Amino acid sequence: MRRRTLLRGMVTAGLAAVGGAATVRPAAAATNYLIVVVEQAANQIQRFSNGTSDWNGTPGWYWSAPSGDTWRLLADAKRRLTAKWDDVLVCCTNGTSKTGGRAAMVRESDKAVIWSAVVPGNPHSVERIDGHGAIVTASSKARVTGDTYQSGGGINLFVPSTHGDLPPTSFADSISIGFSGAHGVMWDDTNELLLAIGYRELRAYRLVTDAGGIITGLTLVTKLTFSGTGHDLQPDYASDDIFYTVGGDASNPDHGVWKTRLVYDAATGTWSFATPTRLHDWYFTKSFGRLPDGTEFWVDAPSADIWWNDTVGFSGRADSTREGARFYKARFWSHVLT
Repeated sequence: MRRRTLLRGMVTAGLAAVGGAATVRPAAAATNYLIVVVEQAANQIQRFSNGTSDWNGTPGWYWSAPSGDTWRLLADAKRRLTAKWDDVLVCCTNGTSKTGGRAAMVRESDKAVIWSAVVPGNPHSVERIDGHGAIVTASSKARVTGDTYQSGGGINLFVPSTHGDLPPTSFADSISIGFSGAHGVMWDDTNELLLAIGYRELRAYRLVTDAGGIITGLTLVTKLTFSGTGHDLQPDYASDDIFYTVGGDASNPDHGVWKTRLVYDAATGTWSFATPTRLHDWYFTKSFGRLPDGTEFWVDAPSADIWWNDTVGFSGRADSTREGARFYKARFWSHVLT
């Protein structure tokens, strides 16, 4: 099996876009954090400590997706704190059915699926909007359902009729925003903006709500353009920056791992994204994040045809490997919203 440590030699790591200077990587972490991954060989959400490089054996916490074509190929998982449903894992699956994939909410304590809905696309990312209880998915394309194409490609919001309740399970009741190649979605609770990434764009949306505060739509407030398809979108837990990854090899000048941040102009009342900086000149990075102590972690695929790796990389120490695993995304487990 190819290891991420071998793959690292295939690309030029640690190059900044401005000036081409090498990025100084933080030293090995003194703090142990919990990492949640989606692992497609077992089709599980799994939790490990970043304090060890041996991730074989039984994970510290895990959940197996139910059987069925819509539940196959787990693509994303994020831990969120809710007032009504306790700590939950919101997750999504690509699915292998013509009806699509799924979005779901799994309670951490008893691993019960307390909500799920079929999304007639191939969901790559999922989020929960704090304070509203809405579940959001990002699907890169539509999928055939019966004899017609549904609007599964893009951003879909499943919005409960009452704050904190469970959303509807019918896709027909969701809010759909077209976005070609949508791969990532993230709720910025500080600025109360929904961020999404896909083909050639990173977007920020403001929620549109009715008199009762129920979400009725989205308004685009700013966007950042690039070449290629954006794959992942995550906050930097050590700063106010936002990380995003762009797929492609050397033929795409904008491939790699980038950082930016949202900037608000009080004089004009407008938002913008700061000029992005490339952190790593990598080709097929499926997820990238930074822990509160500055440790970077990532899942980097070996080629355009293989979207997983058995290794999660960490800066400042040996990478973590699980034999036979197919990791697609890695997240900071302990991030919670109130």
